[in-house]
Amino acid sequence: MLWRYYGTVTGGVSARVQVGGGWGGYTSLVGVGDLSGDGRTDLVARDAAGKLWRYSGTGTGLYGARVTIGTSGWQSFKGLY
Repeated sequence: MLWRYYGTVTGGVSARVQVGGGWGGYTSLVGVGDLSGDGRTDLVARDAAGKLWRYSGTGTGLYGARVTIGTSGWQSFKGLY
């Protein structure tokens, strides 16, 4: 599962909201800003085979279907930034 938490004005965090399921197969997951050019923030995930995937933000707090953005070989990097 993937959960979203918002910061609050009092310095705490809001109750969690589920934004996706089935995220356990990735070795790295990072919010990267707007890769797709639609003005919404996206996620990049790397799987165990070293393939990179982009999940485009939908503007509703959820993410669209994954799209391949890198083929195998990315597993040699420690992390995504």
